[in-house]
Amino acid sequence: MRPAIWTGDAVRALAVARTEAEQARVLELLGLASVAAPSPDPSVEREPGDGSPDPTTAGRPSTPGPPRVPERGPEPDPDALEPAADAPPGPETAGAGPPLLSPVRVEAVLLPDSLDEPDERLPFPAEHPARLPHLPLLVPRWTGAILRSVVSRRVGDGPVDVAALTDLIARGRPVDRFPRLAVPTLRYGVQVLVDRGGGMQPFRRDQNQLAETIRAVVGERLVEVGFFSDVPLRGTGPGPRWTRTGYRPPEPGRPVLLLTDFGIGGPLDDPRRAVRDEWEEFAAVVTRAGCGIAALCPYPPERRPDWVSRLCPVIHWDRATTAGRTGVSGR
Repeated sequence: MRPAIWTGDAVRALAVARTEAEQARVLELLGLASVAAPSPDPSVEREPGDGSPDPTTAGRPSTPGPPRVPERGPEPDPDALEPAADAPPGPETAGAGPPLLSPVRVEAVLLPDSLDEPDERLPFPAEHPARLPHLPLLVPRWTGAILRSVVSRRVGDGPVDVAALTDLIARGRPVDRFPRLAVPTLRYGVQVLVDRGGGMQPFRRDQNQLAETIRAVVGERLVEVGFFSDVPLRGTGPGPRWTRTGYRPPEPGRPVLLLTDFGIGGPLDDPRRAVRDEWEEFAAVVTRAGCGIAALCPYPPERRPDWVSRLCPVIHWDRATTAGRTGVSGR
């Protein structure tokens, strides 16, 4: 086993060595002689008794003998000394470390927080298997009706309320304005807040697809999409996490739609998991701004804490949900 000698130790020791023989001796003492031992230069003839020991015999007892005359062979071809680019490592490089492997392919990696919200869809290599078809949480043919039921507001712009008008006349009261039936409308738009926390990571494709569907249903100019992690008050914005700022509620009357799990999913020991007090503070901020709140949650009611249902209307984000089962139409 190679001793625990750092390369810096060898560099500092070699800096004070005066000859090649001393450098070879230093490397031998450090246990690095087999890694980088200086080889004698055959072009230099050594005179017997010149005081320069042969590095190859350093440390051995010297025996008298005739002077050694170096034999000169044919000059090596410089091109032959360079190994081919695709040649496997030879025995001369086997001790220098494991051989370098050529990558078979390079695959794209999606980060926990994508660089470009709402989704950074990196292309897959040609040899990568095709992405499986996406099966959305909501039934596609019902999604438009569900969203209209969730994000619309009820206002008195419908037909004349005949029953109310009859009651006014029967009471003998003046009719200065015809009472009208309340109908849902999307003209107030919606603020969509998308949770990018760890618990919602399995549902990112559904979040992205639903955000695009909301824009198509309500109108591009009336939809404001913001991203947050775990709870909106920690920072909300249209871009990645490091670009988000403090949460600002929308203009009065514009509803707020949350795409979140309220901290139900994800690791139980996640220190970033949002707590009840943070969500209740967020709901108070939105309510004081004169806006309503609704949420789509991928977990069924039996998985949600009781305080979540008291916070705002929560729709089960699943294929069994229909427009008639949302229970939030016309807030």
